[in-house]
Amino acid sequence: MTLIAALAFAAGLAAQPAASPALPPALEQEARHIEELVIAPCCWTQQVSVHQSAAADEMRMQIRAWLRDGKSEDQILDAFVARYGERILAVPRARGYKLTLFVLPVVLLVGTGLLLAVLVKRMARPRALAPAAPGGSPAGADVTYEDRLADELRDLD
Repeated sequence: MTLIAALAFAAGLAAQPAASPALPPALEQEARHIEELVIAPCCWTQQVSVHQSAAADEMRMQIRAWLRDGKSEDQILDAFVARYGERILAVPRARGYKLTLFVLPVVLLVGTGLLLAVLVKRMARPRALAPAAPGGSPAGADVTYEDRLADELRDLD
């Protein structure tokens, strides 16, 4: 059994891609960031940063090679878009009609906030009473409050 396990382990090491020279820490961090921005083209379900496949491994190596050559993040993403189309991007670029995906939620949030502020302000404002008639009673009232109260108390007796 141990011989089979050792052979399987050796076969696994041989199947792994050859390790490329290590990148400086800043470039390695940028490479990992770019891996989060692209989708693995083999199944279009996961970002390259987490996907385990030969296609994702190739993309990781290609990203690091391009960074070693001095390409920027935008140049690398443009190269992948040219090869695979916009579908390769994990987050669509904010251009054209896709800009609405980024702007519309902000507009809706601000509009809702303004509407709520106006409603709260209106509800918090005290209501104005009807102006009093010259005789001391509210406009349109035949009898003052005290007279009505006295009449109702007399009816109770």
